[in-house]
Amino acid sequence: MNLAVPIGLGLMGRRLPAPFGLWLIDVPKVLDPRLPACLSDQENARADRFRDEFFARRYRAAHGALRLLADSLFGIPAGHQRYEANTYGKPGLRDFPSLHCSLSYGGSRVLVGWSQDRAIGVDLEPMRTIPEARDLAELYFTPAESSCLSRAEDMDRAFLTAWVRKEACVKALGSGLTIAPASFECDVDPGSVLVEIEGSSIESHVYDLKDDDLVAWARCIPPNRCDRIHRHVAACHLPVWAFTAEVAAVPRG
Repeated sequence: MNLAVPIGLGLMGRRLPAPFGLWLIDVPKVLDPRLPACLSDQENARADRFRDEFFARRYRAAHGALRLLADSLFGIPAGHQRYEANTYGKPGLRDFPSLHCSLSYGGSRVLVGWSQDRAIGVDLEPMRTIPEARDLAELYFTPAESSCLSRAEDMDRAFLTAWVRKEACVKALGSGLTIAPASFECDVDPGSVLVEIEGSSIESHVYDLKDDDLVAWARCIPPNRCDRIHRHVAACHLPVWAFTAEVAAVPRG
């Protein structure tokens, strides 16, 4: 993985391999006092609502990095950017529909993605023990994924590898929690996979950073594109289950 480089205002990030801009950013112990001025009033108000100072600091670092990177990449001043969420809560940069972004939080790091042409999703999962991995897999994984999970040498790592990819793919589509995780197949191994979800093709990759973090990116492939070079995983046509709070409650470190 590349060495961390300055992003601006005291934030440092590592560029990860991806077909778009993808950065892994460490949350600093102390924020640059100028950083809140880059954020909107709504973002600062939301940060202030966190009871734990760390989560407020992480939120400001993530959204500050998002803005600083957009400034560097596209020349849109950080303090002038305006974001709005779609019906399902996916953020986008107002007045720039061709630009796509995605954010994820995990432990003391954040993951930021920017794409200039296609919808993307990113997800970051700290490696941790999943005590009920088998039971959760029966509810939220396809039968093939559950079978692979049962044979995995490291069940926790295999579970989170599939989970982080599912999260990234759903984020790329921008349909939020309306897509059940058991309605499409993602595999339990890291690497590149082509995922099919409700007629949409999504290229994806999971990195096992071997430092207690798993990172996934996903990018939508427009119809009739021929750049589908990844390992293909067929969709599993199951009834779409309600995506309950139990899924969101998968333990996080």
